[in-house]
Amino acid sequence: MGADACHLMVVLSNALPGREDDYNDWYSRVHIHDTINKLDGFASGRRFQLADLADAPAMPYRYLAIYEVPEDKLDVAYQQFRWSRGQRAEALAEGREPLVPVSDAIDLDHFLVGFYSPMGDRISSERTSL
Repeated sequence: MGADACHLMVVLSNALPGREDDYNDWYSRVHIHDTINKLDGFASGRRFQLADLADAPAMPYRYLAIYEVPEDKLDVAYQQFRWSRGQRAEALAEGREPLVPVSDAIDLDHFLVGFYSPMGDRISSERTSL
């Protein structure tokens, strides 16, 4: 992998109907910070919402979060992710606050998480730059 290479944890999600504001407030103000600051292996995170484009294909998820994981921290981040899910269930069963709590405004029936590794170098456009 190149010098700017990192792995990604990609999260696709939705809010429960009528809970968009609660969900977005929690995710942006609490959850993304908890994930990158309380779990090892995560370097940064950023949220996106589905762009409002005329005639765009239907998408089952409105929100996307991308977490960057340093090249040498993939196993650490993945194990921390798995650990946090178990710790959350255990804490809730015991009536304690989990290290990384989850909002009741998230639609758990429409939620996916995946870890991705780069394939080759990043290719930049010859016509525009970011």
